[in-house]
Amino acid sequence: MHTDGTVTDLIELLAHEKLTVIKLHESVSKDSSLLVRKIYLQGVKSKINWLCAESKIYLKNLEDNFVNDLIHHSIPIGTLWTKYKIETYKNITEKKEELSIDSEQTGYKTGENLVSRTYEVFNNQKLIMEITERFPVSHFTNIKL
Repeated sequence: MHTDGTVTDLIELLAHEKLTVIKLHESVSKDSSLLVRKIYLQGVKSKINWLCAESKIYLKNLEDNFVNDLIHHSIPIGTLWTKYKIETYKNITEKKEELSIDSEQTGYKTGENLVSRTYEVFNNQKLIMEITERFPVSHFTNIKL
């Protein structure tokens, strides 16, 4: 009832707190066609990293205002989809369980159980993004609805 289906909204609902984007890495290709970034969705109060996401974003397939907000502000991608009313089709290409092997890579302690998914995002039949999201299982086992 309280979410439009974006991951950010869903985690905020489950975690009972607002999330903020913490950008860990962001680079734009020389021809300005590809943005590669890595972020955490972090609890504003708890400072818990609820999600670690790595994205490839095909900038030439997105409108300029969307790209500007994405690069210059800490706004979750799903929030931008809503703001700009971008219709998306998501194709999940991989789902898996894994152990965190490098705390600097994932933001989670080594040996942490993670679930992850990788998916492609299309708009108007154009690939606009490839996203891998990793969720630490332990953060979601004691959630009260």
